[in-house]
Amino acid sequence: MRNTDIDRRDLLRAAVVAGAGVAFVSTALAESSAEEHMGALGHGGDDGYVVSASLTQHCATCDNWGGQRRISADGTTITVTGLGWCNNRESRNFRRMTSPDHGPMKVWRKWGVLN
Repeated sequence: MRNTDIDRRDLLRAAVVAGAGVAFVSTALAESSAEEHMGALGHGGDDGYVVSASLTQHCATCDNWGGQRRISADGTTITVTGLGWCNNRESRNFRRMTSPDHGPMKVWRKWGVLN
């Protein structure tokens, strides 16, 4: 049996590198699966994902959602381009990327410009 000396600093350094790699890969997988999900539903394209402004309990119409979106001139639809961060501390998705059609969520709050 070989006796090898393990330096605690090397072990700690390896653990940090491995942890950073796992975090990077899991984030990349989550983002790509959400984008694939939007594409699989036929949403997206050049203009973005379009939802009704009357949609409730979904990320695209939530005041706490941090995605890029714009409301139509007549106020009936919202065009969303991509994913967004959930900024609702009460949500299980807090600080996670979500798709605009994610929901229904009980902790949803109506986006301020829709009032």
